[in-house]
Amino acid sequence: MKSIAELCKQIKGIYNIDGNANTRITGISSDSRDIEPGYLFVCFAGVHTDGSKYAAQAVEKGAVAILTAKHLPLPQKAVQIMVPDVHHAVEDMVPYFYDYPGKKMRMIGVTGTNGKTTTSHIIAHILRAAGHHVGVLGTIHALIDDEELPIHNTTPDVIELQRFLALMYDRGMTHVVMEVSSHALALNRVAGIEYDTAVFTNLTQDHLDFHKTFENYLAAKAKLFQSLSREEHVKDNKTAIVNIDDA
Repeated sequence: MKSIAELCKQIKGIYNIDGNANTRITGISSDSRDIEPGYLFVCFAGVHTDGSKYAAQAVEKGAVAILTAKHLPLPQKAVQIMVPDVHHAVEDMVPYFYDYPGKKMRMIGVTGTNGKTTTSHIIAHILRAAGHHVGVLGTIHALIDDEELPIHNTTPDVIELQRFLALMYDRGMTHVVMEVSSHALALNRVAGIEYDTAVFTNLTQDHLDFHKTFENYLAAKAKLFQSLSREEHVKDNKTAIVNIDDA
């Protein structure tokens, strides 16, 4: 649990709290259907819907705070945290809420147009054979040792991803192997994670509906490798592995 004041101190930018800043948060979700008493509800504005439409429903279900880009007509009991950019605020707050699990385990990120799933599972098998407890985050599922959990995106959003990582850490995982999509890198869904090893499989013309140009696609992939040399690291022994058969 963290207080609203503690969470907001992590935001790199301006924010305004309407309500009791000492209110304690027990969980975070952007899906009103998942809200439980004590939760912070995040109002993401997407292409097809706006989370603020479900804020009242979230409060009815027990949300004690709302993260929003605008003040909403809600019961006074709900604390409203207003920020210019909800996505950026979430990137700052959520990893802190879960105590940065991606900095406590050895994190292996696999990126590339093809081969991510196969490569991730081969690495996981090698690590398990060496006696490690391994979590896997991939296209179709998440694995905690041999337990399978459903997953919605190749790399989930920041909230779901940090929740998965916190669960893996609590279950004793020492290593996590992740498929890291170009979308996740471009949208910074991997915020708060410190990677130890970055793996590049290959790069072909793909996902240009999202990235627009091949150069943008390449730049997104490169972010995983640039992250290995950031100054705020808490772990040593970084490794980049590149498939030199790919031109």
